[in-house]
This record gives sequence, C-alpha cells and structure tokens, in this order.
Amino acid sequence: MRLLPMAALFGVLLMGTVTAAERLAIANVTVIDGTGKPARQGMTVVVTGDHITAISPTRQARLPEGTRTVDGARKFLVPGLWDMHVHGAARPDDMWGPPDANAWRAEHAAPGQLSPAVFLASPIVDGPKPVFPTSIAVANAEQGRAFVARQKGRGADFIKVPSLLPRDAFPAIADEASKRHIPFAGHVPGSVRASEASDAGIRSIEHLTMVALSCSSREDDLFEKLQGGSGQNAAEAQAYGSFDESKAKALFARFVRNGMWQCPTLSVLRSVSLLGNRAELGKDCRWKYIPKGRRQRWAPRGDFRWKDEDAAYWERGRRNFRGGMDLVGRMHRAGGAILAGTDTPNPYVYPGFTLHDELELLVQAGLPPQEALQSATRKAAEFIGQSEIRGTIEAGKIADSVLLDRYPLAGIGNTRLIRAVVLHGKLLERVTLDRMLEEARMSAEQ
Repeated sequence: MRLLPMAALFGVLLMGTVTAAERLAIANVTVIDGTGKPARQGMTVVVTGDHITAISPTRQARLPEGTRTVDGARKFLVPGLWDMHVHGAARPDDMWGPPDANAWRAEHAAPGQLSPAVFLASPIVDGPKPVFPTSIAVANAEQGRAFVARQKGRGADFIKVPSLLPRDAFPAIADEASKRHIPFAGHVPGSVRASEASDAGIRSIEHLTMVALSCSSREDDLFEKLQGGSGQNAAEAQAYGSFDESKAKALFARFVRNGMWQCPTLSVLRSVSLLGNRAELGKDCRWKYIPKGRRQRWAPRGDFRWKDEDAAYWERGRRNFRGGMDLVGRMHRAGGAILAGTDTPNPYVYPGFTLHDELELLVQAGLPPQEALQSATRKAAEFIGQSEIRGTIEAGKIADSVLLDRYPLAGIGNTRLIRAVVLHGKLLERVTLDRMLEEARMSAEQ
C-alpha cells in the first residue's frame, strides 16, 4: 500500500514538466479550505513558490507586479485530494511497497518532473504461506521483529500487514513498530480479532477486515471457524447476518478511544462484489485509460484470487458490500475517523478517477459532503502527521489544490468537475489535464 496525495483527477500521469509562475493568484474564488469552516466567497489565494502566502477578500488583495492571475469567479477551490490506499509503487504489477523505500525515492526524484507526493509502505509481510508469492514470509515473532527493523532502516513510512500473519507474529510486529516509532496498518489478519488489533496499536484497518466479525453475536463461533479454514467471504456474510448493535457500539467506542482510523475502500469492495457481472463493469467509459494487459487481468478468471468462485460467492460479496456501507455509517456516527482510499489498481478501480467514486460512496454511507471531502484532505494529512503543512487551504501551507466548476458540498460528485490543479505551485489548466488523459488513452492501446 502507498498513500498518495492525488492533487488531480488522474494523479499518476502528472509526470510532464510545466513552467512555474513565480507567483500565482486565484482571484474571486470560493474557498472551501478543508478545515470545516463555511465556504468563503470572493477570495484571492496567492501562491508563491509551492506555498500559499496569502488569502484575503479580493477587494483587499494587493498583488505584486508580475503575479499571474487566474479568474476563479463562479469556481470553487478545495485542497488537493489524497488517495489513502494505492498499490504499484515498486513495479506496475506489485501490490505493496518496494523492498527499499530510500532507493525508490532516489530513483524517482528526477528534477523537473511533476509527481504527487508518495508515502511508501513496506513490502507486504505475510504468513509462511502468503497470498502473493513475492510477499515477505514471516513464520514467527522473531522474524516479524526483524522485518520491522529492516524496513525502518530502509525508509518505509509504515509497515503493511495483510491477512495471513500467524497469531504470535502480529503482536511482535506491533510491539517492534512501536519501539521503532514506525506505524503499522493494513488488514486485520484472520488470526486476530479487530478489537485485539486496535488495542495492539494498528494505525488503520483497511477494507473493514475482521470488523464485521467483531460486531456479530456469533463472534466466537465465526472466529473459530475462520481458524479452521472457513473462507473470509462466507464468515463475513454470516457476521452481517448476526449483527449485534451493542457489540458494534462497544467496538467502535474502542476504536475511537485507541485513536484508530478506518480506510474502508468501499469502491474496491463494490467492484469486487460485481465481478460476477463483468459485462456491466466493462461499460465504464474510463476503461479506455487502462492498459490492455491489465484489462485482461481484471477478468475474474484471470486473477488467482477469484478464478474458482461460484455464483453464491458473488451473491455473498454483494450482501457484504451493503453491510460494509452500513458499518461505515455507524462508525462515522460513533465518532470514528474515516479515510478515503480506493485500492487502485485492483479490478475496475481506476487510478485517480475512482477516488471520486469513493467520496460518493462515503456520502451514501452517511458522511456529510464536508466530512467526505475532509477524509481525502485534512484528515488524510492528519493521519500522515503532516497537518501542519498540508491538507487545508491556509496561509503557510503547501499549495496543492483543485479548482472546481461546481460547489462540491451541494453534491460531492462535483469534485469530478475539475477546471485546474495547482501542484507544487504550478498551474495545470484543463487543456493540460485533457492532454494528459489523451496521452494515457493512447498509451493504454499500445
């Protein structure tokens, strides 16, 4: 997993050079700053270098000579959007971080290139029989500790844990991560309950893993069945069918007390639940931006994780997705901290584009548009520990931002209507973004 501030609708393409203005002003714009304050109309935002240096009512703004001014009338400026669960930083087909984060950064720090900021996970550390054969296999607590120490030294921003870790390795990884001051996040392994993972200090739970089981009146029984080889899909279906509201309230209060986050990745849960009806998914107009080889791997029969599943599996998946939507709404109402993430590039999860789908799903789950937007802006920066420098439109902060044609708090889908992007102080106007998309389309057909 990598955490990726997506300051554009298709952030992975922001690799071309753009000449930066020394000073940029967006005038007469409505600012939705991400702090939760009401929108402010008729404002001028001044960017010098890559930082916001002034925000004031346009009638009071005094711009130095040579400032490039963009008319933001009837436009809306929001902070740059973050996708908090993205794969592929090591190689295009990898599903985790690179073996050496420091080496990856050195290789990709070419001067003059535009790229979103990237926060890198460790490689996946899994059990002795990992889901992905190139994961780092860990069989016991000692190996788990050694892995954390090694990845801390190689510059990983956090440790990524998946589903098959042995029970004794999980607390060892948690303890070593705490000692070395590196967060760990990811799946709750099937050998661990969600409450135990939260108490151990997991920073975020991805995909709602094991949460439904801990909200079930049959938790003990289902947990035992899972240890005996019952599939996660079937266990979750039974958990949602035995939902216990009092247990859920106690669990969510525990999450809040422990300062733990949820990155539910509703968009990938939805797309995977619909893989049994792939013909409908293939009608998406964004399909044209996906390379041919990846399109083939998106077919259920082309992915080892799903190639042998039957109709009952897909039906349970659809029910589980609906249950997950309900869980997210309940966690939000209980004060839980929610992050927007997509799990790009899993099947039918489109880089950049699907982040907007995720925001819509969060609103459908019960988050107000303002809080859904914050899940990809202010709260994302807070999670990373960079809220002092990123995530909101305030003087002194990094200026990454998105200029929209319509008011996103009236309809969160309006985040798709992008007029321009500011990235590293550089203005990428609609014509530039369209050119990038066309280049992506042409590249996908090769």
